[in-house]
Amino acid sequence: MAAVIKLPDMGTNVEECKLLAWRVGEGEHVNRGQVLADIETDKAVAELESTAEGVVLRQMVSAGGTARTGDILAYVGQPGETIPEGAVAYDAAGTAPVAEQVAKETPSPTARGAAPRVSMIVRNLAAKENVDLTKLEGTGPGGIITREDVLRASRAASAPMSATVGEGLSRAQAAVARAVLKSWREIPHLHVTAGIDMTAAERVRAEQAASDRRPSYDAIFLKALARAIEAVPRVAAKLEGERLVKMEGIHIALAVDVAGELFLPVIRDINSKNLLAVQAEIAEVTAKVRTGVLRAEQMTGASMALSNLGMYPIEDFDAIIFPEHSMILAVGSVQKKAVVVDNRVGIRPIVGVRLAADHRLINGRSAAEFLSKVKQCLESGDFL
Repeated sequence: MAAVIKLPDMGTNVEECKLLAWRVGEGEHVNRGQVLADIETDKAVAELESTAEGVVLRQMVSAGGTARTGDILAYVGQPGETIPEGAVAYDAAGTAPVAEQVAKETPSPTARGAAPRVSMIVRNLAAKENVDLTKLEGTGPGGIITREDVLRASRAASAPMSATVGEGLSRAQAAVARAVLKSWREIPHLHVTAGIDMTAAERVRAEQAASDRRPSYDAIFLKALARAIEAVPRVAAKLEGERLVKMEGIHIALAVDVAGELFLPVIRDINSKNLLAVQAEIAEVTAKVRTGVLRAEQMTGASMALSNLGMYPIEDFDAIIFPEHSMILAVGSVQKKAVVVDNRVGIRPIVGVRLAADHRLINGRSAAEFLSKVKQCLESGDFL
C-alpha cells in the first residue's frame, strides 16, 4: 500500500504553509530521510524529509500551493502501485487539475440544494474566515470555488462599503499581526522596570574592541538573562491551555527587524556558551534571517524574548509577549546620567529596561526578583 507523506506540525502558531518547490519529481526514487520538498512557514523555510522509501507516485500539492498540518502532500510506493481512490491533487490556487475535476463532476454550487465544489484546503480557509460557501459562485475551472473566491468574499464582508482595496500584508507580517492580536487578547501583561548601570558591560566591550571581537549589547543581555533564569527557573515556563510546561534548556529569542518585518530567531543553550560564542550565533542567525534561509526549528523552543531598541534615542518602551513565551525584556538606549554612587554624584552609562511578564504564570514578586538578578549580573560583570 502506498505510503502518505503529510505536512508535519510546523509550530504552535503556524496555521498554513506554502510548498515552495519539490526536490524529487513524480516517478523519481526517494530514500527515507531524503529531502523531498521545501516548505515555507510564516517566518522560515524548512526542508520536508520523506518518511518512506520508494517512488514518488503522486504529488498532491503543486509548487506554490498551500497546505495545513496533516494535509497529504504526496504518495510514495512501488512503481505502478495505485494511490487511494478519490485522491485529488491541488494546484497553487487550491483547485484540482481540470481532468480530475471533470472526472469527479458534481452539481454547480448555484443549483438549489447542491453542495459547493471546493477543496478541503479552501473549505478550511472558508471556515476560518467565516465565509458561507453556499453563497459563493466559483471562478475556478468547472465552477470550483478557489482560495481567491473565499478571500474576496471575506474582504467584502468586513470592509466598509466605501473602502478601497489596499495592499495585503506579507506572510511574515500577517503572522506578526496574528501573534500580537492573540497576545493582546489572551495574555495579561505585568510590567516592571529598572535602570541598569552598564559600566561593566562597556568595559568588556572596550577591552574586546582592539581584537575586533567586541560583543554586542544583545549578546551581553542574553547572557545576563540566562544567568537570571538559572537563579529564578520558574520564569522559564509557558502555558499550553491550563497546563504549565517547563522548558528544557535556556533558549531565548532575539527580535530582529528586516525591511520593516519582525523575526524572532532563537539563540539556544545560552547558559552553556561564553559571550563570544553567543555573539557568533547572533551573527549567524541574523544573517540567515536577512537571506531568508532560517529554518522553522530555529524559531521555536524559546521561553522569552529580548527586544533591543538601543540604537534609537529612547529610554524604555512596552514590548508584547510572543504567544509561546512567558516574558519579553525591552531595552532602551544607554545614556549618560547623573547617579548617586557611594553617597557621591557621578556620571554613569545607564540603560532603562522594561520586563513584560505573563501574569497568569509570573506574579509581581517573581518578576521583580528576576529583573533584579538581570541588573545584578550586568552591573557585576557576571555575563562572561
